[in-house]
Amino acid sequence: MSADLSLVSGSVVAQGRTAPAWWLVFKQEFVEMWAGGRVLRFLTLYAVLMSVTAYLLATNNDLKLVTMKAAVVVAVTSTITFGLFMGLVIGAESISGERERATLEPLLLTPSGPRQIVLGKFLAALSPWPAAYFLGVPYVATLSHGDPVLWTALFWGAVLGSLLSVAFVGFGMLVSIWSDSSKISLFVCLLVYAGLLIPAQLPTEFLNSSGGVVVSAVDPLESASRLLTMVVDENRSLGEAWLYLVAPAVVTAIITGVLFLHSARRVRLAAE
Repeated sequence: MSADLSLVSGSVVAQGRTAPAWWLVFKQEFVEMWAGGRVLRFLTLYAVLMSVTAYLLATNNDLKLVTMKAAVVVAVTSTITFGLFMGLVIGAESISGERERATLEPLLLTPSGPRQIVLGKFLAALSPWPAAYFLGVPYVATLSHGDPVLWTALFWGAVLGSLLSVAFVGFGMLVSIWSDSSKISLFVCLLVYAGLLIPAQLPTEFLNSSGGVVVSAVDPLESASRLLTMVVDENRSLGEAWLYLVAPAVVTAIITGVLFLHSARRVRLAAE
């Protein structure tokens, strides 16, 4: 949020009886992210990457190098992965960026309290995920060739993507709250993000072993990928794949709990 925060803080004081502070913060942040073009640049890059991915998957499908269902899983996983990346980056800059621009003080001086500030920013940082998801739907639909598996893939993509978006935005904001610099918070968040992607690069033989199952069950990104593979590609029931829903749910609950019950009230002009 830019120097216009002074206007927002004035609005909070003037309109506190009619509009909650979190809503005013959310509205200001949402407008700046979308009207300022930041999210649109992300989505443009995302559309280009998805176009290339879909083309390669369709080509491999035609050559029988990859099955239709496997291509759908990769497309949905790519949608989730990039959607999480956007939320993580925006969350990582949310508080530390305000400190760098010296625009956090006007908000903290309002009677709203830091939790409402964090809530407004949190909801604004979540807003790119639905756009990324719906932008990915045509690619998934094209790759499915009208197969009913499309609806299963879209359902679980929405569930897992929404769940993990909450976790990744929350984690980004947690790091941002405790960082004086956006460079530091972005570095930490991207390092963790890259680490979570490592299991996907491991050999299939390892992932199918007992150790690989443990790694997949603990890593929320890999858990989501494995669940999609089981219910979409392998046509298994949720009863067989439920283990891979645990990590995304638990991680999301822990991160949001720490963010709003502990760290949100500790937002200060300088990181502690």
